[in-house]
Amino acid sequence: MNVKKYLDFRLLGLVGSISMIISEFLSWYSELSLLSIYVLSTSLAIGESFLYLFPLICGIICLFGTSLLIYKFEYKINSVIINFIGLGFFLIFISNIIIKDIIYISTIRIGFYFAVIGAILVFFDILHILLSK
Repeated sequence: MNVKKYLDFRLLGLVGSISMIISEFLSWYSELSLLSIYVLSTSLAIGESFLYLFPLICGIICLFGTSLLIYKFEYKINSVIINFIGLGFFLIFISNIIIKDIIYISTIRIGFYFAVIGAILVFFDILHILLSK
């Protein structure tokens, strides 16, 4: 059974980036989504509040990179660079959110898992792009 015949691996990046975008609107901890945490924190500290928009921004960046690849396969190196930039922002976000909100780690909800799974799918998409001919 040939898996490549039934599954288009270019969709990994598309599903991963959409998953990161959707995670912005799902609950992360304490039944709050990152968007609602962003709105609450803008009244206190505007500089730190933009951190909560990173999964949305990373998802949009990776969606652009994946769309570029789906549009024309010759742009695969550009797509990889764009996806690495999106994943780099996501890693900055995850490291800052874990350090900043470590007390809420025990109450992690579905939004966190959507974001992490989305980032993993985008990473596997990058590997697939680099290994394909």
